[in-house]
Amino acid sequence: MKITEYLEDRLFSMTACLIAVIFTSWIFWMAEVRTEFIILAESVFSATFLASFLWDFHRKEKYYNELWSLFDGLDDKTLLAELMENPSFFDGKLVYQILKSANKYMNDRIAEADAANHEYREYIEMWIHEVKTPITSAHLMIENDKNATTLRLDKELSKIEHFVEQALFYARSTTLEKDFKLEKVTLKELVHEALKSYSKQMIGVNGVPEFENLEITVFADRKWCVFIIGQIIANSVKYHRGNLRLSFRGGTYENGCFLLISDNGIGIAEADLPRIFDKGFTGENGRKYTKSTGIGLYLCRKLCVKMNMGISAKSVWESGTEMKITFPKGNFYNLTFS
Repeated sequence: MKITEYLEDRLFSMTACLIAVIFTSWIFWMAEVRTEFIILAESVFSATFLASFLWDFHRKEKYYNELWSLFDGLDDKTLLAELMENPSFFDGKLVYQILKSANKYMNDRIAEADAANHEYREYIEMWIHEVKTPITSAHLMIENDKNATTLRLDKELSKIEHFVEQALFYARSTTLEKDFKLEKVTLKELVHEALKSYSKQMIGVNGVPEFENLEITVFADRKWCVFIIGQIIANSVKYHRGNLRLSFRGGTYENGCFLLISDNGIGIAEADLPRIFDKGFTGENGRKYTKSTGIGLYLCRKLCVKMNMGISAKSVWESGTEMKITFPKGNFYNLTFS
């Protein structure tokens, strides 16, 4: 709050006070009051007005500056009404009550939206679990009646299964803490479990996996890590060129360990590389492969952030891609179980 803004707001009051001083001085002069008494009376009047003016400015300036400071320091701005103090001046009290009422209304609406979102998410999860049953049944029927047509159908069913699984993890990603289980597991176990889910796709592109130094132990959520690795494998299969060679290499560094997943696929354009983890971004490859959704890597980054892990990518166009997943020390790396 600036003094110039306050003066502008009190311009009418100051003008009225000045007119009152001039008018009363004229009355005193007309009543033949001695000049000394006129000056004394108007000085008392002016000093009283100035003192009340400065006092009012000081308390409002202090309150509003503290309020702005509190607002700027809040991550969740909606908490302002809960933390602000009830001021002692009338117009501040009005603002306080309005903010309190607006905050209550907003919280009620947010609660309604959260409830509706939670209900919708539960329905999506239930629907996904239900749709998995006919997909599994269809796979079994194909196993019992293999021919050229059913094998093609099996391939398309696997794609559907992949997207259904992706949708399930996307729905759950907002409430990861409710479905999080810390386990002692090796990189080898995570990689092999992810490869098992994509074995048919790997065979379809003559994929050859290579492993190096995967006996490193980490503490992480097995299911979510397998999903992340699976998404990377799926991208390598989708964007392969010729016979796929997929390398998995583990390693350690000062603050934890890492898993490198590299392929010999078509790679990622240099201009697209900084944005591949953005939601819905498909880039140059997405224009060539119209079935790209831009959700897989976005979901991987989102899950890694929630689990205090890191994920990054390096690529050379038409020379392959290398994805790096990092597992930090601390509770995720050095934790011991009783």
